[in-house]
Amino acid sequence: MKKENDSRIKKLEKDIKLLKKKPKRKLTKIKFVGVAFDPLKYKAGEAEINDALSEGYEVIRDFETGGGIVMTLGKWKKGEGKAVKKEWDK
Repeated sequence: MKKENDSRIKKLEKDIKLLKKKPKRKLTKIKFVGVAFDPLKYKAGEAEINDALSEGYEVIRDFETGGGIVMTLGKWKKGEGKAVKKEWDK
């Protein structure tokens, strides 16, 4: 049991070190793109998503609606490395 716990602790310590090394990023822009599930209309949403991806946006999340999906896209930039303390971080 002790060996098992020690190996778990070592793995968690390794994961924490990796997270600390992860570069900080800041969300600079967000975009919501709707894609209708209609054979005549889906191409417009598809093209808008492809254009945004080529501009550097990344998919954050997608939401299914009754007639299609809404994609949440975000554009990130490298942070300055300083954590900003928010009111809820107290």
